[in-house]
Amino acid sequence: MGRDYHFHCEHAGCSVTAEVYLGGTREVDVLVDGKEVSTLRVQGHGAQVRSLTAVLPTDPPRPVEIEVTLPGRISGEPASVLVRDGERFAMPGREVQHRSRPTEASWYG
Repeated sequence: MGRDYHFHCEHAGCSVTAEVYLGGTREVDVLVDGKEVSTLRVQGHGAQVRSLTAVLPTDPPRPVEIEVTLPGRISGEPASVLVRDGERFAMPGREVQHRSRPTEASWYG
């Protein structure tokens, strides 16, 4: 069974969100001001750190990197930080309700 996590911070007047799904295939989505700007599908279940790049719609536009730490198969929780010009900004996270997937019983409802 998979789990969903949501990491969020405000940076340079923009809302930056990283959504992490830990399931059969791991997925990471980065949203800026509610719009998906980067996505990554990760095969395998070993602990690892992956990075995604996003551009904040400021004047001038600012590139940022979102580092997501994915846990190993057995234990651990994901984590995320926003990196800009060598500075690291924590992205507080929370586990969210698992994505609803249709079941056979729901077909008859």
